[in-house]
Order: sequence, then C-alpha cells, then structure tokens
Amino acid sequence: MIGIVDTRAGNLTSVRAALNRLGVDHVTLEAPRLEGIHTLLVPGQGRFAAVMETLDARGWREPLLEWHAEDRPLLGICVGQQILFETSDEDPGARGLGILPGHVEKLAFPKSPMVGWAPVAWTPEASGERDLASGDAYFVNSYAARESDAAIATTTYGETFVSAVRKGNTVAVQFHPEKSGTWGQAVLGQLLAR
Repeated sequence: MIGIVDTRAGNLTSVRAALNRLGVDHVTLEAPRLEGIHTLLVPGQGRFAAVMETLDARGWREPLLEWHAEDRPLLGICVGQQILFETSDEDPGARGLGILPGHVEKLAFPKSPMVGWAPVAWTPEASGERDLASGDAYFVNSYAARESDAAIATTTYGETFVSAVRKGNTVAVQFHPEKSGTWGQAVLGQLLAR
C-alpha cells in the first residue's frame, strides 16, 4: 500500500490518477497513520515553507525522518524532493527535513518558473534503479538543487540542476512523473517497485 502524504500542495489529484493507472493500492494520509503502508509518497507543487509548515503542523517531520532512517521506501515529487534538503532560497527561514545536505537555489532559467518539458539524463549512479531510460519530463519549478552527492539524474534548462536523487531507499524527482506521459508513468512505476 502506498501512503500519499497530503502536503496540501497542488498535485494530489494527478498523483492519485497516475497510481490508479498503475493499478497500485494507495491511501491519502493527512496524519502519520502508517499501519499497512509499504511506501510513502510525498508530492508537492508549491512553496518550500508552506509544505514544511503543513508537515510540521500535522506531525509528519519525525515520522518521515524515522521512515528514512529505517530505510523504508520513500518517494518525493517536485517540492517533495526539495524538502529533503536543509534549506531553500525560496524561504530562507524554513528548515527542510535535512535528509540530504545542501541547499535548494533559485536557478537562472531562461524562463521562470520553468513550466514545460526538458530532458532527464540518468547518471551512472542511477544503476540501482530498474532500467530507467532517459527521456523528457514535465517540470513546474523555479528552484532546485544545483548539485548533490545523492544525484542520480540531471536536467539542463539554461543551467544544469539535479532532477532526481537517491539516498538509501529514499528517492525523489524534481519533475512530475505523473504528468510526463508514458515515459513518466513508466518511471513512476519503476520507482515505486522498489
């Protein structure tokens, strides 16, 4: 069972629809009720601080950190990737989960926010993922990590940034696989099959 963490940020409906297309059992969780949950999915399309405020208000910070520490499957999408880092230019006073060291930056995209399609290139470090093919993904963001030791994919749109990370059983993508057509649906299925 996939537990979708309700961050009150944007893309819950499209994530649920993608999971339905994959035939994956899922439930949306406002609070950390984790019995029977195999994988947590943290979606998001919105502000770094707003997502963290929602997670903190609903008591999610410690359960997410424990879930990661226990090396249980965790998948972040868009802001769900950004909050794995410590801080963000978007909201300088907000603290992320700090699972990944580093900072999310406002990038010098040709057009900001970056809305649309761009190529995702998996790095050799992505070899642990199941046959992931590089392809074009749908992005909606102005902020991203410029670099990370946990990077398993990068994207170039004016400048190169981290478009996927992995640390243990925690994987996250800056793009929206649920909105990235057949390729994105396949990537989402592969990432959830861990």
